[in-house]
Amino acid sequence: MPQKSANWPLKIIAILAILYTLQVARDVMLPITLALIFSLLLSPVVSRLQALRLPRSLAALLVMGVCLGIAGAGVYALAKPASEWLQRVPEAVEIVREQLSSVNADSPDVDAATRSIDSLAEELSTTPGNPGLTKVVISDAGWRSELGETAKNFGVYGTLSIILLFFLLTSGEALMRRFIHSLPTQRDKAVVTRIAERAQTQMSRYLMTITAVNVSVGCITALALYVLDFPDPALWGAVAALLRYIPYLGVSMTLILLSIVSAVSYPTAAAMIVVPVSYGLFTAGIGQFVDPFVHGFRFSLNPIVVFLWIFFWGWLWGAPGVLLAVPLLTLFQVVCQHTERLLPIAHIIGNTDD
Repeated sequence: MPQKSANWPLKIIAILAILYTLQVARDVMLPITLALIFSLLLSPVVSRLQALRLPRSLAALLVMGVCLGIAGAGVYALAKPASEWLQRVPEAVEIVREQLSSVNADSPDVDAATRSIDSLAEELSTTPGNPGLTKVVISDAGWRSELGETAKNFGVYGTLSIILLFFLLTSGEALMRRFIHSLPTQRDKAVVTRIAERAQTQMSRYLMTITAVNVSVGCITALALYVLDFPDPALWGAVAALLRYIPYLGVSMTLILLSIVSAVSYPTAAAMIVVPVSYGLFTAGIGQFVDPFVHGFRFSLNPIVVFLWIFFWGWLWGAPGVLLAVPLLTLFQVVCQHTERLLPIAHIIGNTDD
């Protein structure tokens, strides 16, 4: 017992060291993680093409070429409207500020309190005993420069991820077989084989199903926005499909974006609420009837754990971490359920009572 208690500080230090390494090595770990997840998604398709007597390297190139072609065509088609809306961000902020100012103007108590606070701040800053407040302005590169730097990093590390994905699709199974063969005991070989097979089956089934549902939701959203004469419906349909990969938070983020665009695009309050309300009702119906069917294709996860996991990976890796959080949690649960020492963790993060 004393020896076990003495090991806890070392375990905590090891966990903190791993977290620090993951954060510092973010630029290295992100391409590896993306390539690993996409290899789990695309490996069954490559294996089916290989069963048709197509060489595995050629099958991998064909599958990757189709996927990259579709993604490239989508980015090319949506790049111009997305850039225009980024240029309109200051305008949108100003319009929202004017709307909030009009709300404050309608409330005399709030307006009077605001003026009192402003006058008190002026008095405190101009009293003889107070030399005044010195305003310090820190100049930075701006969000456009940060966006350009992000796009540059995405291009570099995205290329590395694509290259690694090709090698995983062509040689990943052979590497896994050699690794399993090198394990010392037959029990270890069986456990690792079961984890690998279960992880690939679970992840590919979940990702393919959720992708099909999200693309369908995005297409229906874009069509409905087109009927409602909403600006750039294809762009916002794509945003709705992409953000649905983030459980619980993605729909709320899409709803906020549609509300802001409605406030910028429509002159009356009645017209502003049509699109957000319609999208909210539509996604509520999807959540009631479609999502439970989709969630049956993966392990049930506790919503509290999902929220904490998303926040954790968002803090660790930013926006890419938020998108990768649920696939990583699903993969982690697969490992826990097939590892004897990690079974209690699998029971905790699951959403079952048994």
